[in-house]
Amino acid sequence: MFSSRIPKITAEMIPKLEAATAAGAELIAARAKQRVPVDTGRLRDAIHVEAEDGGFAVIAGDTEAFYGHIIEHGGARVPAHPFLIPATEESREEVITLVTAALRRL
Repeated sequence: MFSSRIPKITAEMIPKLEAATAAGAELIAARAKQRVPVDTGRLRDAIHVEAEDGGFAVIAGDTEAFYGHIIEHGGARVPAHPFLIPATEESREEVITLVTAALRRL
């Protein structure tokens, strides 16, 4: 008699994909920390990963270092110093590789 592996694959897929995307987000956060301009170090130290709606987000800031978006995109008197978008672009292939490897292990 034949039995379907689909229920087993489905049960294994979500935790493996979550682990791969979490690792990808941590990679992006680490690269953003390397790229962010450092004055006091508060913004660099505030870059972190948060679980969000079934995925993960790299957050550049907190209540004290709330200005990550201004550094990234610039402001009225401050030129842009992109750090998060370049870190994401630099990590794209590695994140894809992490997710692909997780799917292949199913």
